[in-house]
Amino acid sequence: MATKKAKKTKYSYSKVIQQAYGQGWEDVSEYDCNSQGVTTEMSGKFKELKSGRKRELTLLEHDLTEYRYKSQYPTRVIFRKTLNK
Repeated sequence: MATKKAKKTKYSYSKVIQQAYGQGWEDVSEYDCNSQGVTTEMSGKFKELKSGRKRELTLLEHDLTEYRYKSQYPTRVIFRKTLNK
């Protein structure tokens, strides 16, 4: 019986937090995600919704909040698609 090999994907996807320090946008953090841009790594921190329910924040959401709160530089998130070799 032959074993199946895991299919190697053509691309890898990530979401990247960038900040502009005056010389253009620079990467500060990178998070793996799927082709739809959904990250799954959770932070362990919770946010209370208007309905009263609690939802766990992804690591990206948590870190983005921290960068925007503690930094005076413009901050953005981009979706990056990289060709695998």
